Amino acid sequence: MNQEAMQDSLVEGGGNGGSSTLGYATGATVPASGTYRCSNKYMDVIAIYAAGEKFLADARGQKTTWYPLTKTLSTNIDGGFTGTKVAPGTA
Repeated sequence: MNQEAMQDSLVEGGGNGGSSTLGYATGATVPASGTYRCSNKYMDVIAIYAAGEKFLADARGQKTTWYPLTKTLSTNIDGGFTGTKVAPGTA
């Protein structure tokens, strides 16, 4: 499989808590215009992409997996939103 085909391949599960939602690797071609998210232990990144663009690295420049934004953004048990995922001074 060539590099382009590998970058365009889908990633399943990953940083999405093992969900069956399909994600797209950094460098893959955006299949449909919309809002996508990626996350790491420090932050959630939300970005708007147009079909045909390439998914970028996360805010820290690391390769990541992008997931289409769903109606339920929160991964918190109570459904709320926490602006800071890491306590101050621990990152």
